[in-house]
Amino acid sequence: MIHAFLTVTLRANQVVSGLALTIFGTGFSSYIGKPFVGIPLKNTFKPLEIPGLSDIPFLGPILFKHDSLVYLSFVFVAITALVLYKTRWGLNLRAVGENPGAADSAGISVSLTRYVSIFMGGMLAGAGGAYLSLAYAPSWLENMTAGRGWIAVALVIFAMWDPFKALFGSYIFGGVDALGFRIQTMKVAISPFFLKMMPYLLTIFVLIIITRETKTRRVSTPQALGLPYHREER
Repeated sequence: MIHAFLTVTLRANQVVSGLALTIFGTGFSSYIGKPFVGIPLKNTFKPLEIPGLSDIPFLGPILFKHDSLVYLSFVFVAITALVLYKTRWGLNLRAVGENPGAADSAGISVSLTRYVSIFMGGMLAGAGGAYLSLAYAPSWLENMTAGRGWIAVALVIFAMWDPFKALFGSYIFGGVDALGFRIQTMKVAISPFFLKMMPYLLTIFVLIIITRETKTRRVSTPQALGLPYHREER
């Protein structure tokens, strides 16, 4: 909501606001989380096997032996796509993203739409952070996100703002991350530091490809992305 106030109400630069809040959040979380470093958590998300489906060869362990947050992520993707493409609010949201002036002329509250969108996005990002400390590695460590939020930003660009493409892309990025651990267990003569770099190298590669695409054809980037809106400047 701080980011929403800065960028929507005060019309601050979104990149500057995002970077400032990222630096602040990293330091603040380290400060309040320091007493919890190394303490095992009593309540964490445990894997839930779906009867019958989890026994399917190959696909069962991949799709049906996860914790509740993973299953909820599948539901959220479907709900997001439904809201974006099949509801009036989703149409209003896309209109604000493409041309806020036209949306304002049609009686859509640009500020309210942007506030709600940023609030919901922040909640989902928070759920991603909670997954790291409650399921992925059930403990607290400083800087445990390790820049994964920037990978999420690149993932949205890679998916061209499509929820189902984002789901597919997340498996690609997650697979590359997991591949590093698999290679280490196989005792392949590759530096572990290089293996940790792999998801971020893929991120840079994807951004290069998408940037080249934007020079040759229009991708699905919202035209008003990152641009502040002021009614008097229409």
